[in-house]
Amino acid sequence: MSPKIRAILYLVLTAVIWGLSFPIGRHALDTISPMALSTFRYMFGALAVMPLAMRWRHRQALGSYLEVDAPLLWLKAGFMSGVLMTAGTALQLYGLAHSTAGKAGFLTCLYLSLVPVLAFVSGYVPRLMVWVGLVMGLAGLYLLTGAGTGGESFGLSGSDGLILVADIFWALQVLVTGQYALRVNTWLFMFAQTFVCFVLSMIIMIFTGGTPSWSDFLATLVGTGWGILSVGVGFALQTVAQRHVSATTASLILPFQAVVGAVAGVIFLNETMTTSMIMGAVVLILGSFVAQFAKDPVLISKEDKNWKTIMALRIFTAGVIGGGGIFLLIRAVF
Repeated sequence: MSPKIRAILYLVLTAVIWGLSFPIGRHALDTISPMALSTFRYMFGALAVMPLAMRWRHRQALGSYLEVDAPLLWLKAGFMSGVLMTAGTALQLYGLAHSTAGKAGFLTCLYLSLVPVLAFVSGYVPRLMVWVGLVMGLAGLYLLTGAGTGGESFGLSGSDGLILVADIFWALQVLVTGQYALRVNTWLFMFAQTFVCFVLSMIIMIFTGGTPSWSDFLATLVGTGWGILSVGVGFALQTVAQRHVSATTASLILPFQAVVGAVAGVIFLNETMTTSMIMGAVVLILGSFVAQFAKDPVLISKEDKNWKTIMALRIFTAGVIGGGGIFLLIRAVF
């Protein structure tokens, strides 16, 4: 078996692991709080990654120490990524607690379209195919939330809004990871971000009164222990696979986690998906595919004759994303 085929199989397995996280997490949320689930998942994930991190702690390998401040760089990168992951996980789980595993999985995949949009805000101009993919993603979202057929109204609930706000943090986390991926050791970075998620989730769990009893912890051990697979094994498989396939290939395969989540929700949780939701899910995934076929974005330069126009669009885009996120949060709370 060639390394490329093996890498593709690794990515498919990663998509299955992450997709099953939605119905497993949804079932666990019937017993414990979202932050308790996040705390124990990342605790198990950190324990799974720690042996590999300790192995590489004293090794200057794999181009891990290219910076003068390299011994602290992986901590800085892991902390930034961990904060974003904690925010994304918390919002996603609070939304999942009042949504279905299938819908949550597809809504989460929308972050793949947000990555290039946020890259534009940070100084890169995406290609046309990216914007086409984003429009398709929004159209899919419209159908997925129950609108578009038979005269239904737009059905974006407060819990759906929380998952969409979580997508912003997941997209930011992808950008941070991309910025530091080649400058720090993979395993040290993974351990740092996972440990930060564990600590922050635990603090929030304690202050929000969501600490579970010992019996509840044991009853949801499958859901919390899934962190060993979703955090430890899942990210490890993705890292190994992307040594042999491009990021574009990976991003074409990983959205299938939404399909896995939806099918598992129907089988194990007796969830249902309407025709409109199925159509929306297909359009949303196709939009993610289309966006990945775009060429690399162009770095914005002050010498560009359209620099002022692009800057105005960047500010406008940042305002729309930030304002939309605040609106969805307020709508979910009130």
